[in-house]
Amino acid sequence: MIRASIRGRALTRRLSRSSIVAGLVVAAAAAAAEPAGDVAIGFGGRFRAGSWTTLAVPARDGDVVHAAVQDPDGEFVRSPAARVAGGVARFHVRVGRPTGRLRIEHGASGAPREVDLPPPLPATAEVWLMVGDLPALGRAARLMPRGDGARPTVIGAPAKTWATGVAGSARDFDGVDAIVACGRALAEVDAAVLAGIDAWIRDGGRLVLAAGASADRLAAAGGPAAGWLPGAIENLAPLRRFAAIEAHARSSGLAERPAAADVRVPVFADRRSLAGTVDVFEGNAATDLPLVVRRAHGFGTITWLGLDLDAEPFRGWPGADTLLVRLLRGRATDAEATRPTTAVGPPDLAGQLRLALEAPGPDGGIAPVPFAVIAGLGLLYVGCIFPLEWWLVSRSGRPWLAWLTLPVLAGGFTAVAWAASGGWRPAAGAADGMRAAEIVDIDAAAGAVRARAWLAVWRRDNTAVDVSVADAGQGGDAAVSWWADAGPGFGAIDATVPHPTLVADDYAYGDSLAGLRGVPVAAVSTRLFEAGWSGRAADAVTSTLVRDAQGTLRGSVSHHLPFALADCRLAHGGWIYDVGDLPPDTRHDLAAGRGPRSLAGALARREAIKERQAAARWDRAGTDVARILEVAGLHAAAGGAGYTGLEAGRLARLDLSPLLPLDRAVLLGTAATPAAPWSTPWRITDSGATAAPAAPPATRLYRIVIPLTPPPGAPGAAAESAE
Repeated sequence: MIRASIRGRALTRRLSRSSIVAGLVVAAAAAAAEPAGDVAIGFGGRFRAGSWTTLAVPARDGDVVHAAVQDPDGEFVRSPAARVAGGVARFHVRVGRPTGRLRIEHGASGAPREVDLPPPLPATAEVWLMVGDLPALGRAARLMPRGDGARPTVIGAPAKTWATGVAGSARDFDGVDAIVACGRALAEVDAAVLAGIDAWIRDGGRLVLAAGASADRLAAAGGPAAGWLPGAIENLAPLRRFAAIEAHARSSGLAERPAAADVRVPVFADRRSLAGTVDVFEGNAATDLPLVVRRAHGFGTITWLGLDLDAEPFRGWPGADTLLVRLLRGRATDAEATRPTTAVGPPDLAGQLRLALEAPGPDGGIAPVPFAVIAGLGLLYVGCIFPLEWWLVSRSGRPWLAWLTLPVLAGGFTAVAWAASGGWRPAAGAADGMRAAEIVDIDAAAGAVRARAWLAVWRRDNTAVDVSVADAGQGGDAAVSWWADAGPGFGAIDATVPHPTLVADDYAYGDSLAGLRGVPVAAVSTRLFEAGWSGRAADAVTSTLVRDAQGTLRGSVSHHLPFALADCRLAHGGWIYDVGDLPPDTRHDLAAGRGPRSLAGALARREAIKERQAAARWDRAGTDVARILEVAGLHAAAGGAGYTGLEAGRLARLDLSPLLPLDRAVLLGTAATPAAPWSTPWRITDSGATAAPAAPPATRLYRIVIPLTPPPGAPGAAAESAE
């Protein structure tokens, strides 16, 4: 017992020493990186990994400040010099790690300072931003789980804690899938923040605006928020009946709640010229007293609700939860909600596009060595060592020969493997070592252009490349960045361990977000990038398209782009019209075609089999880039995750399906060699090289969003002509 006690005390002393050493290590690690402290990021410290996020750092006016955050490989990406205004330097950054670090460099203060960033939301999360105090939104999120059980994350941080507010850029809200705003709260939001929200909506965002009596104050204040209302307000009128809104929310009991008699809703000056589609109204016609109006705003949508949900009698009403679900889903019902599968494959459509760009295609591309070749060489090598080498050496009676035969075998098989891989390797620096894809969207109503492009760069040797889209956008805003899968997979954004790489080195932006310099690329590997730019396009389309009483289109359309569009189709509502090749300035009359067919059937490529329609199953392993872009661009219309088994991921913002039930049609087409500046001008060179930038082969999809011409006297006629 004495010996056991002595051993126990010795073990305790050793454990105590170990604990002290471990504590010192932890303390040293904690001292190496400071907490974020005075650094503001995202929305009150909440942001989504893999998305553009606003970062605000205190700085003196005149300082040259840079910020560097880690990409999914753990490499620091140094930002351009920040704009310092009001003692704050603001950046747009993309955090690629779930436990990211931030490096801040003040030009006049010497060594950079590192801080720990707060943990980001997963890249796969669906994020809703709440402007105002609306508890029903959190309850609505619990009613909308995805197929994997994940529910939307609601960020309700006050607007004064957001890091946004200077440039009014759409990238301020890139990590947000939907914004639900209360009119009373919007009246207190800074004008620059409202400009950023407006730019985000026009770039493809979804806004739900609950503004009843508070809409009068928004209209009086002017600015972007006033433009989110469906029309000019004449006065406020009491809402006597709640039957229509109760039916839409599938609930009841509003009339018995306190303050129900005090509800006021906007009355518009010209109710026949409202912009958008009236979904809910009180009265005998949609123009009597509209309560829910959906409208297109650029490439995004605005759903206006003429009730102040953050005030009584709606604040504590149980039907507010289901009402928000209906507003956020549009016209989809619970039965129509899509559910992804959990089969093995890419994490989402963006991940499938990434795999497709890395795979060989009809235009060449990056081809990995087949597994059968690798496995065959490995088995042959093992067989040559044993039993072949062993048999030869043992028969010769000279064991020392093994010291010669083993190096010869190893060197010979290395040479054979290297030579065999040459059949699948592009030549160093050749164009077939790169492959690109892009979608170019044109809003004919506002004359705006939006482009999203993706690039895969293959290199034979360890090198560093410069990548830019500096000439894109016709003077508009352009940005290029790394590209990686969402989720916790190997090398993905939410992976807990950084992806190991043979060439680990930090890299940086140039003078703007339009170009990266010194991006390391490991030998015989691929580096992927994504880019976006915006611009202007006046008079891109001439259209007389109008929707008839049956919901189909009639009229004509022509485009004025400086190149022909091939394989054109026109989509609206649930229909698609085959147009064919369309040269510039050539008028196409829909009456000359064969008529509309089902849009969902065309996207899913349904075929008649024994008097039944059968859709071809989506190939999750498919590498047809054009097909992936087609389905991702109208994902919801194709059936969403119920058809593909995949969420859209970062491609969700490009889905134009919400515009089709409204007063918009979409003309789709392709172009092999478009004229500048109607394609993304990638410039890729090895760092330090003086050769001309190479142009990668690209798959391009062009889409023109066309406003319909309202019939004379129909609601929305004046609004369309004004826009």
